[in-house]
Amino acid sequence: MNRPFNFIVTFIFVVFLFACNTTKKTTETGQVNKHDADKINLFTLPIDSLTTDHFNIDSIALKDQTLYVFVTYGGGCGEVNFEMFYKPQLMTVMPHRNTLFLKLTDKDPCRELIQKELEYDLSIFNKEAKSGGVAFNLGKYEFMYTMSEK
Repeated sequence: MNRPFNFIVTFIFVVFLFACNTTKKTTETGQVNKHDADKINLFTLPIDSLTTDHFNIDSIALKDQTLYVFVTYGGGCGEVNFEMFYKPQLMTVMPHRNTLFLKLTDKDPCRELIQKELEYDLSIFNKEAKSGGVAFNLGKYEFMYTMSEK
């Protein structure tokens, strides 16, 4: 009776030993792995020079350092490209203010309504976010991006 018991205990020990070796380790620095969000580029030309194809911004969300923009546009069978631009307000006010522009380049002749989630990295505004925050306008939406200093 002792022999089957030893075999079972040894088997369980070996299973746990190898199971621990196959687990994934967390990052050494303690940082959360963040997926790549698109960059927001500075727009230096006059605002009226920005042309875009038609789309609707359905909603926006802000999480960590990422801006999520939910859009609807016509397409479904061709190439589309969304780009986000910012134009800072010329006056120095607190909080800092920026206007965001979303541009759609649509080489898609189809007319199916497509809903898409776009992600943009706000980390280029971290300095302003830590020193009082940044107010943004994106279409009909206004939001504030702030960070606390650690």
